Amino acid sequence: MLASVAAAATDGVYYGFIRSQDATSPNAGVVPFLIAYIAAVALIAALSVWLILSEHRTIAKTMLVAAAAGCGALGFLAIFSIGLGLLITAGLLAMAALGVAPQASRLPQLAGALGAIGVLVAGFTLTGVFWGS
Repeated sequence: MLASVAAAATDGVYYGFIRSQDATSPNAGVVPFLIAYIAAVALIAALSVWLILSEHRTIAKTMLVAAAAGCGALGFLAIFSIGLGLLITAGLLAMAALGVAPQASRLPQLAGALGAIGVLVAGFTLTGVFWGS
């Protein structure tokens, strides 16, 4: 649950940081995409708590690993702004995943992690960050 709060707080700080700059981005879709992506990480973290409590630990672990991977990748890319908060959140998610369903298959976790990073790359591509619009 702490990871969900950390992700939501980082999302709020990011939004406040962007609003305080009062500048126009050359890629208008980046900020809404990142706000939605970080909010999805917070939602996944909160949903995984519910899944753990309802004994769906394998699904919860897959979701936690995916959220940690996506959050860690974004944290690395955003290290000079909100990256530290995202890396702390990724660490919290990873620690939570370590304690859930130790016998779970790693293939769904790997697929979830790659999917989360794929969504990040796709979002950046669609908003024109990586290869222009």
